[in-house]
Amino acid sequence: MEHEFNEVQRFRIWWAWLGVAALNILFLYAIVQQLILGKPFGEKPAPDFVLILIELLLLALLYFLVSIRLYTKINAGGIYYRFHPFHRRERFISWNELSEAYMRPYNSLLEYGGWGIRVGSPKTGNAINTSQSANRGLQLRFREGRLLLIGTAKPDELERFLEQINTEAKLKIS
Repeated sequence: MEHEFNEVQRFRIWWAWLGVAALNILFLYAIVQQLILGKPFGEKPAPDFVLILIELLLLALLYFLVSIRLYTKINAGGIYYRFHPFHRRERFISWNELSEAYMRPYNSLLEYGGWGIRVGSPKTGNAINTSQSANRGLQLRFREGRLLLIGTAKPDELERFLEQINTEAKLKIS
């Protein structure tokens, strides 16, 4: 038996990366033109420190977008997940807290309004997923009725692992 399911997903929304990268290029051009070549950028040029500050903020935003990760680890003890950089620590869900855990198809845009840490309806519950997640995820139903869906880019592998762990560890998950 595989003892653990591990997955790391990245947040790959190319249009966001492209937009921020384009703004970075524009402000780098403005900085070179205004600070190095001595030509004011635009008809009403911003002060040099403002151009530099905006460029630093854009670089930080680009780094932030590139650094987003969803870490998922599942074993006989339960489910561990962390949505970096939003979760400072790994979150843990024991199998004892759940009444059900199963794979299901979902539409991130229609059910949750997008990707990331999402609040859905009472019918769908909350979700944690990335743009890399496939259209199937791990649906968790807690004993008190709360729902959480964790997206995965490896739905078939995760489903096989859940079947395996359910059989071998005698967990009561579906």
